[in-house]
Amino acid sequence: MKNIVSSLILYTVIVVLSYYYAFRKDKSKAKKSLSKGWKQFLDRLPLLFAIFLLIGLFDVFVPKEVVVKFIGAGRGIVSIFSAAVLGSVIMGPVSSAYPLGGVLLKKGATVATTAVFLNAWVMVGVVTFPFEVSVFGKKFALTRNVLAFIGAIVVGVLTGFILTGRFL
Repeated sequence: MKNIVSSLILYTVIVVLSYYYAFRKDKSKAKKSLSKGWKQFLDRLPLLFAIFLLIGLFDVFVPKEVVVKFIGAGRGIVSIFSAAVLGSVIMGPVSSAYPLGGVLLKKGATVATTAVFLNAWVMVGVVTFPFEVSVFGKKFALTRNVLAFIGAIVVGVLTGFILTGRFL
């Protein structure tokens, strides 16, 4: 809880100082920026609220054994691949991925599998693939997603190694 309060204070100070600078530079643009930012915040608030409620349900109703079975320690490369696939197919704002990562760690996922999951969530777009194909073309979209999938695994495993000294 102490970290949350410290983070909120830090971010509030950064935002206030940024807007102070913006208002001194150009008052009309700063007002427009504040209005747009506030509107975006209010537009996203219900979604964030719902996602955090769903994370709470996941935390309470998904037993630790289930998490360990799929992405826990001792499963080796299977847990890495499972985390990459799971992260690739889930969609939502990135801000909700990090609390879910914390719950996964609490329930027995390794640092590496959690990092793979988070990286795949951010980098791979299985759900958005059809839209990506319509904008960039099939070859580009497929190549980008395959490379992102591999990259999510590599970065996640390296993150686990750097933070814990173990690859899995």
